Amino acid sequence: MEQVVAAGTERRLAHLRLLDDPFSHRLKEGIEQEAIDFALAAGQAAAEWITGKWGKAPEEIAAALRVPVTRSDEPAQAGPSVLFSEYRARPPSIILYARSLEETNGLIRAHGLEELLGLADVTPVHLAHELYHHLEGKKLTPGTAGFRIETARLGPLHFRTGLPSLSEIAADRFAMALLGLRVPPKTVEFVTLFHLNPDYAWRSLARLQALPA
Repeated sequence: MEQVVAAGTERRLAHLRLLDDPFSHRLKEGIEQEAIDFALAAGQAAAEWITGKWGKAPEEIAAALRVPVTRSDEPAQAGPSVLFSEYRARPPSIILYARSLEETNGLIRAHGLEELLGLADVTPVHLAHELYHHLEGKKLTPGTAGFRIETARLGPLHFRTGLPSLSEIAADRFAMALLGLRVPPKTVEFVTLFHLNPDYAWRSLARLQALPA
């Protein structure tokens, strides 16, 4: 994990999310950093606003926002990735996948990673991440909707869309700022990835190391 922490800077991880976005190929050359900056600023602004209004405890924030938080024992692995949490907009709710969270916490303890990662329980991280999606979805914060790219032209008409990855980047920054995390949330997910799918984890690490820090 030392290699992951060294390589997994916030910007590298954000860049990796952006590259995996289905619309990233439509970004104009050289605009990637502008998109990342926009998302990081959105997450930071939301964290500062919510802290001033309701503090820094994710469960208390969820209660104040009247967003129910439930825990599911259902397995949550989908292909090479693992689902830790999920925000559902209608009606607003957050699901925490207990098996994935408990497994990660157990791995952190078993490998003595608390000091390296700066945490022993990943649950607040994922709850905070999903809270950002609620704030953005309900337009309680400006979010990332303002960053749009052109997808097609039809005569005088210009069709534009947002980038789903920017919301994820912003949500990670929100969690990092709200909780004062030592490492980005996506870095912590590598603990589980190396356990369940080491080949995929090593490939992802190699991709990270090749990106600008």
